[in-house]
Amino acid sequence: MAAEAPSPLEASKPIAPWYHEKMTNGQTPLQMGLNFGLVGTSCVVAQGTVHWTRTVMVQQQLAGMRGEVPLGMLAQTASIWRSEGLRGLYRGFSAAALREATYSSLRFGLYEPLKVALDTSGGAEELPVWKKITAGLVAGAGAAAIASPTDLLMIQMAASKQFPPPSMFQVGREVIAKEGVLGLYKGLGTTVARAAVLGATKMATYDVVKTELRNNGWKEGPELVFAASVVTGLAITVTTSPATNMQTIIMSGNAPGGGGMLGAAADIMRRQGPVGFFRGFGMQWARFGPYAVVQFAVWESLRNACGMSGI
Repeated sequence: MAAEAPSPLEASKPIAPWYHEKMTNGQTPLQMGLNFGLVGTSCVVAQGTVHWTRTVMVQQQLAGMRGEVPLGMLAQTASIWRSEGLRGLYRGFSAAALREATYSSLRFGLYEPLKVALDTSGGAEELPVWKKITAGLVAGAGAAAIASPTDLLMIQMAASKQFPPPSMFQVGREVIAKEGVLGLYKGLGTTVARAAVLGATKMATYDVVKTELRNNGWKEGPELVFAASVVTGLAITVTTSPATNMQTIIMSGNAPGGGGMLGAAADIMRRQGPVGFFRGFGMQWARFGPYAVVQFAVWESLRNACGMSGI
């Protein structure tokens, strides 16, 4: 029997624009575009809560290279507080906020579109872990290549002993005057390598841990986000600490001969031994742990408020 022809009313029904069509991850292109703004907002908020730990970490990492006795986590924090107060602990926050609004927006915002691109099942099957890692790695490396100057400005502002702390524009002008515009991209290789490791670890770990916990009866909510974030924070601290130390040495101008990644690694090993690659580990964890909790909690809340599904 021949199918009935659609009525004139049905035939004239408008077709949904392409940006309202759901992809295999349940999101529309419009929602995935909106997600860049949501994740950028969540990252700036998270950075605002933990930026002081980055300042302390940079000073700890540089102490060994300057021939100084490295202070512990609490002692270094107290030293900066006594001499400079809260303003000293938040050195470089303007560059850090710009970094979060660019680098982190791209790193997290590109993760889901890349997962969709790598999904060959049309959303019918759970994406393999290696594909989640690949999506995180590519997103992280690409974002870092674009936003590398903000890392350099942030580290040089945190490393400075000047008080009041120099502004982002002062540091930028000094770098360009001495080394040209390309000076802003010093340490690019280390930054991209660190970001690739961080991106692959962070998003894949969070994604996998949440999936496993849901499969074991956990319900979507603050407890699930907190548990996955804590595990994620520890994982990225372990995997990125060596690259973070090399990045600090290079971008602060303390690497031998202007420094590349291998030169910085050799110098750290010569001066401090293997422990030098994990200098400031406590402060890195103190940053990554709370950062991950705040960032994912705010991001998930904003997505929920916009009618988007959880990560």
